[in-house]
Amino acid sequence: MIRTAAVTAEDVGFPMAAQAARLLRQTEGRKDEEVALITSAPRAELKAQRWLRLNRAGWGIESGLHQRLDVSYNDDRCRVQSDNGMWVLGMFRRIANSLFMEWRAAQRRPDHVTTTDFQSLMAQDHRAAALRLVLNKRPSLKRLS
Repeated sequence: MIRTAAVTAEDVGFPMAAQAARLLRQTEGRKDEEVALITSAPRAELKAQRWLRLNRAGWGIESGLHQRLDVSYNDDRCRVQSDNGMWVLGMFRRIANSLFMEWRAAQRRPDHVTTTDFQSLMAQDHRAAALRLVLNKRPSLKRLS
């Protein structure tokens, strides 16, 4: 269930805000969760049903990138507590994931390669190639295949 209302940036403390919503998420086997949503799209452009579809589609990020970061890099188990340390580790994990996705797209059967395959390729025997990839002005994944 979603309830929407027109708002101003001053009302909610978010620049460009034009609309806010309260969404009740109900999932079988889980406790109901109520969340607040804010957008710069006015109600005329973003009706409640479309907002629900977009919100549900946004979970692709959670089940895609976040799941990959958590499984491949143990992101949720990280015990770093320093803000800077978390930021630096997060950036390196996302860079590593981006490099993996580029490498994966160049493979003959991309659905059959994993982050572990990429990490093995970048292991100690391939450190020079990995550094060349990262530091080169015109990096190429062809040399890494």
